Amino acid sequence: MKKNFIIVAASVMALMSCGGEEKLYTEEQLLGEWHEVMPVNKHIVQGMLLDKANKASSVGMATLKYNNWKLVKGKHKKNCIVLCGESIGNGQTIQFCDTLNIIALQNDMLTLGKGEMYRIEYRRAQENTTPLIGGSDAAMGYTYSKVLDKKIRIFEAGTRLLSAVDQHSSSAAYVVFSSDSAKVEVFMPEETVVLEKRVRPDGSAVWNVEDDDSYMLEKSNDEWIVSRRGKVVYSSTGFENIIKADFKNNKGEQLSAKFFTKAGVAQVTYLGVDYLLYQYVTASGYGYKNSFIDIRGKGKDMTLTFVGKDSSVEFTEQ
Repeated sequence: MKKNFIIVAASVMALMSCGGEEKLYTEEQLLGEWHEVMPVNKHIVQGMLLDKANKASSVGMATLKYNNWKLVKGKHKKNCIVLCGESIGNGQTIQFCDTLNIIALQNDMLTLGKGEMYRIEYRRAQENTTPLIGGSDAAMGYTYSKVLDKKIRIFEAGTRLLSAVDQHSSSAAYVVFSSDSAKVEVFMPEETVVLEKRVRPDGSAVWNVEDDDSYMLEKSNDEWIVSRRGKVVYSSTGFENIIKADFKNNKGEQLSAKFFTKAGVAQVTYLGVDYLLYQYVTASGYGYKNSFIDIRGKGKDMTLTFVGKDSSVEFTEQ
């Protein structure tokens, strides 16, 4: 009798917690695997699997195991999800049931909540999703590598590159190559991209995609550099081997340059366009060029020539 009373009381409390007028949903709409939206760390995947016959399981959570679920319709016609399972930790296992209001369900997005403040968003998992990295794996520094198809710790498996944009940045990028070096995965704080190997006419290798807007990885001399739209964003030594210079021509036009002395490349910005140039041997002074422009300099004087055109512009370092 006591056990029955506890079950009835728990059901009444679940119903009472579902207050307010709201759209009703069906169990069929909620079936499937739901991943928590975690913008802080997109490599961590955790959530829940809501199956038929009210069966449930956890996704990526070793210490919180869901066993079953049900859809509760409160007396005010508001939907709630009741999740039951086991909380495992500190040498003990505790049975629990958690009641969450369905705040919104639209397309493949589900928002659950409690009260007015607590909200948690889920996205319905699609087929062929990335293998899961649970919270316990993430706590030990693991993430999933697409090019190696396994869990790795990027600071062990990858090559570390430093910011070439912010001198005071403590963040870094890591590059991880596939076993045959045909692909490379670049893990950056802002995003992770997979690039494919290509060979230039001169025989040098670069990794990018067929898109001028994509990132590009290459090794120049002994320096790895990641660039995008003509700007170097990461390099092996960061700001350690960068020399900056500003130039002006007789029309007052500005040209700025960043010389990556160890890599032997120069990043030039002129009339709003960024160019990544490569050093070549000159009898005196310096020379850098690509398929579009060529700069030659000595002392404070520098000449910019447009490749394939019989025109050049003289500049003086400021």
